[in-house]
Amino acid sequence: MHRICSAAALAAALAACSLSSSVASKRSAPTDPLPQTQAGLLRAFDWYPLEATDAQGRRVGELRGARRRGLHVRFGDESYRVKGACNTISGAYRVEGERIVHDERLDAVQTVAGCRGGAAMERAFFAQPLIGAHFFIDTRGRAPVLRLTADDGAHMQLIGLPAAPAR
Repeated sequence: MHRICSAAALAAALAACSLSSSVASKRSAPTDPLPQTQAGLLRAFDWYPLEATDAQGRRVGELRGARRRGLHVRFGDESYRVKGACNTISGAYRVEGERIVHDERLDAVQTVAGCRGGAAMERAFFAQPLIGAHFFIDTRGRAPVLRLTADDGAHMQLIGLPAAPAR
């Protein structure tokens, strides 16, 4: 009788583990398919800097570690928000073809808190091409990469991570 109870308990435990892992994998996997347009992809992710070069092709070294510090850009339906080390910039934008352009209906707003650490990184991030830049989202890798190119040749690449739910 003891063996039958032990076998039944083991079977119940295995079934519970199987159900638990099934629920967990459904929670962590995206439920919605990726958008099919570049503009839709732009809104689906938070974009963290990978690397940038200036108009002369020189690497922007101040951005080293920016991703780990949480600097990122989020595009909503009509507005964007750039989060720096201690400040943010937000404004309105629209997509015109392969270009992200400023929407004149709303001026951009920037906070001006003093930064104890990360001020140079933040200034470098805020100075990168974003609004007014040509963009392309490469989805061939494990994570999408947003490639921005300004008219002067400055270039920035950002990696896309699923956008956190709005609060």
